[in-house]
Amino acid sequence: MNFTIDESYLTEIIDQKVYSFLNNPENPTKEDLVKILKNCHQMVSIGSKDHPEFTRLREQLEKAGYIKIERGWWNGDSVLKPFKLNNFKFKKGDKFMCASALGSYLKFIREYKK
Repeated sequence: MNFTIDESYLTEIIDQKVYSFLNNPENPTKEDLVKILKNCHQMVSIGSKDHPEFTRLREQLEKAGYIKIERGWWNGDSVLKPFKLNNFKFKKGDKFMCASALGSYLKFIREYKK
């Protein structure tokens, strides 16, 4: 089976979340106002995740039985049966990487073949 994805989706996107430490942000208490003045009222978490189009493809591959998704860490997915992605062959037992790693790997392979 041959799958394709626009290679601009073989990337990561920023995943930013803001958490408030205020009891009632709409009507702050005196304690909340002190937290705001000390700039201790929120926490920002910045990370990354696969592009949503790549995530859809990854889930499609799992549903069709081509890969087993490891949700505990990145780059832990494994190939269960052979397939091609953008004409690159994956064999049973290969690792199926996250979007950015796969994008970099495909670029490297193409350059190496030249």
